Amino acid sequence: MKNIWKKVEKSKTTYIALISIILVFILPILIKLFHLGRTSRIIWLFFVINIFFAGFIGWFTRKYGLSFYNLFIFPIIFVISVFAKYGRYGYFLTGIYLLLSILIYFLFEKEK
Repeated sequence: MKNIWKKVEKSKTTYIALISIILVFILPILIKLFHLGRTSRIIWLFFVINIFFAGFIGWFTRKYGLSFYNLFIFPIIFVISVFAKYGRYGYFLTGIYLLLSILIYFLFEKEK
């Protein structure tokens, strides 16, 4: 069991997945506790935090030489969330997050 946990700790892909799950499922609940209006929550979650995170994933994936497929983790988790509880506009945001991650991924050179 310890060996499995050490592999999970070293896996940067696992970190991307865990942060994605927190941003997509837990953060909306926390932001709702601040009693912000629906429009403010959508702006902060979908257009500020998630767009920043999508760019971060592109940079992180390139910096650490991770597989290109890591760029798809966040958008896939977001699509699952959109399917469960948000409107159709979420599907368009998924494409934006993926394109931004890919753009940032190719914008930065791999560090040596």
